[in-house]
Amino acid sequence: MASSGDNFIDRAGARLRWRIEGSGPAVVLLHGWALDLSSWNLLAPLLAVRFTVLRFDRRGFGLSEGVADIHRNVDDLRAVMDAAGVQAAALVGMSQGARLALHFTLAYPAKTRALVLDGAPEIESESELPLGLYRQRLDGAGVAALRAMILTHPLMQLHSQSPEARAALLESVSRYRGVDLLHPVPRAAVPDLARIATPTLVINGELDSVERREAGKRFASAIAGATRVELPGAGHLALLDDPAAYAEAVTGFLRNRETT
Repeated sequence: MASSGDNFIDRAGARLRWRIEGSGPAVVLLHGWALDLSSWNLLAPLLAVRFTVLRFDRRGFGLSEGVADIHRNVDDLRAVMDAAGVQAAALVGMSQGARLALHFTLAYPAKTRALVLDGAPEIESESELPLGLYRQRLDGAGVAALRAMILTHPLMQLHSQSPEARAALLESVSRYRGVDLLHPVPRAAVPDLARIATPTLVINGELDSVERREAGKRFASAIAGATRVELPGAGHLALLDDPAAYAEAVTGFLRNRETT
């Protein structure tokens, strides 16, 4: 169900949902796999105190239509930014959303003021996700059973006891339809991290998986000038485990960019 804050644009066979709030320099929030823009519900208001915060459902996720497709996500994001009147922004990509942030930065460097990679997977790979098993569950038992199975995955576990965090997670996953499982597309070309000159912050939860924390270290080493932080007591869903610490890390990083 769309909310009063939702906006929609039609692009290349998909209807894309987006929201914008706050004022100041623009920050775009890019959600992870099986999630949608509501996964940012606790963080967005904290950032909106200082920034214009734009978020959208990638095609095939949330209330956006179309087949999930990394090849179209980049220009979808460009179209959403244009519709929202955002000329350039800092991109915050969570998990699979970090992949979109990287590809967009390489395609549109002038539109990317800064880059935040949160819990990013290995480049063009997500070996921790049993996508084949998820597809079988969807085919055999339906989408509700698939959602329940996804919520048991270690990357989906909350370390916060906050009922608001739990509600945001459930709301986000409740809209996942498995479109990407039913209509897989080829992987995009592996991005050349050595080409990225954009100021970059890498975030990991201290309790994120070993694989994601190691990937974060590799990203921080491969991107010139990148810095990396670990948020204490937070897992893969650091944006829900500790939104205040997450907002502080992002805000501090972006403030530093404004003064240098």
